[in-house]
Amino acid sequence: MGEDDYAGRFAIEHAHYTEDIPFWRAAAARAGSPVLDLGAASGRVALPLARDGAEVWAVDRSLAMLDQLRMRLGDEPSDVRSRVRTIEADLRELRLGRRFPLVIVAMNTLQVLLRPEEREAAFHAVRDHLAPGGEFVFDVALPDVADIEETLGVVRPGRGYLTPDGTRTMVHSAWYESYDRATATLAFAARIEERAAGEPGVDRTRRHVVHLYSRDEIARLLDVAGLRAHDAWGDFRGAPLDGDSERQVYRCMAGDEVTR
Repeated sequence: MGEDDYAGRFAIEHAHYTEDIPFWRAAAARAGSPVLDLGAASGRVALPLARDGAEVWAVDRSLAMLDQLRMRLGDEPSDVRSRVRTIEADLRELRLGRRFPLVIVAMNTLQVLLRPEEREAAFHAVRDHLAPGGEFVFDVALPDVADIEETLGVVRPGRGYLTPDGTRTMVHSAWYESYDRATATLAFAARIEERAAGEPGVDRTRRHVVHLYSRDEIARLLDVAGLRAHDAWGDFRGAPLDGDSERQVYRCMAGDEVTR
């Protein structure tokens, strides 16, 4: 499946993932706008923020994804459309010429950066675009290396859910394919089973390669970029970040403003 086809299905295949939306809405309400949404894809987060009244600069390196966002904006009221600016750019080489009170990177997007120099470049780019007193908020998975290595190839079944229009059922499952401890690089696959009444079922498999960040690596990257973690949570509801957490959620500021 090509990039255009995948972008066209992205919103449908991720429609079930909404647990983080209240968190991003609260961040925008607290920090103000404009919001710089890095890795915005087809607007999963940008659209709810714009509906709330925030101006959003939606950045993605995929033109196909941004085309989908612009199509979705066509179904929104004019005031919402006017608040979203789409920008084709790579977060590793970002040069927008302005700073923002809030920079967000949602849904594990930072994990697509596989090389150390890419990760450092991305964190520096965020710092360069952060306004005085501004916040950098992001989430990534917290790896359980032992669990990954013990369950390679084991299919993890997911729940079924209805698409927003109520016409189809989607069932997700996933499995780990390989893990490199030296580089913390994980290859995994996700299967999406799509079923609609009276139609043949369609199964699609997506394969991904991602980097898994340890807490120590996050601390180092923030330090090198001149950033500090103001808050760190284990989920989007504010649970402590500890050894039982499956996720890392950070609220960061410039290093000289972290005591604010």
